Amino acid sequence: MRTQSVPFEALDHQLSQDYTQIVLGMDKFYRESHLFGTEASLDKEGLVPVNLTNETPKMYHSWHDILADLEDIRNKYATIQSEVRRNYMQQQIGSLITLANWSSGKEIPFREKVRGLLYVNENPFSIAERKELHQRLDTLLSNKGLEGSLKDKVRKWEQTQHVPSKQIESVLKDLLVDGKERVVQKMFKEMEDVEVTPVVVYGVPYSAYCDYVGGKMYINGDLFYTYESLKHLVAHESFPGHTTHLRLRELGVKSGDIPLDAALVITNTASSSIFEGIGDNGIHFIDWVNTIDDEIYQVYQEIKSISGLNAAHMLHAEQASDEKVASFLRDFAFGEENWIESRLRFFKHSLRSPFIYSYWRGNEAVQEVYKRIPENSKPSFYEFLYKNMLSADTVKQFR
Repeated sequence: MRTQSVPFEALDHQLSQDYTQIVLGMDKFYRESHLFGTEASLDKEGLVPVNLTNETPKMYHSWHDILADLEDIRNKYATIQSEVRRNYMQQQIGSLITLANWSSGKEIPFREKVRGLLYVNENPFSIAERKELHQRLDTLLSNKGLEGSLKDKVRKWEQTQHVPSKQIESVLKDLLVDGKERVVQKMFKEMEDVEVTPVVVYGVPYSAYCDYVGGKMYINGDLFYTYESLKHLVAHESFPGHTTHLRLRELGVKSGDIPLDAALVITNTASSSIFEGIGDNGIHFIDWVNTIDDEIYQVYQEIKSISGLNAAHMLHAEQASDEKVASFLRDFAFGEENWIESRLRFFKHSLRSPFIYSYWRGNEAVQEVYKRIPENSKPSFYEFLYKNMLSADTVKQFR
C-alpha cells in the first residue's frame, strides 16, 4: 500500500492551527528575551525564519508556560490516524521542547543537543570514511586527466571551472532559468510563474541564502565559485530546492490541503534535515548532473558538507581550537581562507552550531529513499516529499 501525501484529517488541521500559534508565540518570546550576537543576517531569523501565515502568536511570559503547551499538544497529536504524520509531530514537537529548554538556559551537551533538536545521528565521520571520499574524488579528477596530489588536482580543477566574480550574477540568472524549466517539465508545473532574482552580498556567514518572501537568492560575493558549485546552489536554494519546496507548501496551505504548520520554517527542529536534504538532492531530481565536472562537484560537495558536521563536532564536543578546525577544513575540504572564515562564523552561531548537521544528515536520508525507489514511483515520492512535513526518520516510511 503506497504512503499517501493527502488527505489530512480535520483533527490534524485543528491541532496544526493551535501548534502554529504556540510556535509563533515561542518565537516572539525568544526574540524579546534573547540577547542577539554579532551575526545580524542569522540573528534576525529568530526561531522562525519564514512565517507564511496570518496567525496571531499566543502570548507567553515564561518558558515554563511554553513547555506546558508543547507537552499538551504533543499528547493530542498522539491520537491522529496518519502514522507518518503522527510520528513526525512527536519528533517535531520533541525538538521544540528541547529548543525551549535550551533557550531557557538549561545546559545541554552538544551531542545531546544535535540529537534532541534534529533527531539525527550526532556522530562525526571517521577517518576511514573521509579517506574513502578523498579516494572517490581523486579517481574522478584523474579520469578528467588531472595529475599531482589530490590537493593539486582539486586546485587545478577549480581554476579551470572558476567563474569570475563579475560574471557570477549573470551565470546565476541563466542557471535559475534552466533550473526552473527543468522543475516545470519534470516535477511541478506550479512553479511556472515563480521568479527568483540573484543578489550578490558581502560579509555574510553563508554561501547562499533563499529569501523566499522577497523572491531573491543571495550569494556570498567574498567566496570562490566554480560553474558547478553555482549550479548546486541554484538547485539547493531555488529550483527544485527551498523556493520550490516553500511554494508548494504555501499553495497547499492556502488551498486547505496541507495543515497550517507547513507555512512555517523553524530552525533546529526535526523538519530541518529534510528541508536541507531536498535542497542537496534536488539536482538529481531534475537530472542536472550530466557532465564529469558535475560528478566531480557532487563528491566535492559531499566532502564540504561532511566537513561542516565534523568541524562543528570538533568545536563544540571536543573543544578544539579555531586554528585546529581551520586546519581540518583546509586539509579535508580543501577550503580557501574566506570560505573557512565564513564557515567558522556559521559553526559558532548559537542556533547554527547544531543546525549544520541538517545538511548531510538530510542529504543521506532523502538520498536513501530516492535511490531505492523505481523510476515510476518518483512522481509519487516528490508529492510525498514536498507536500508533507517530514523528519529524517519519517521520510524513510515512504513506500
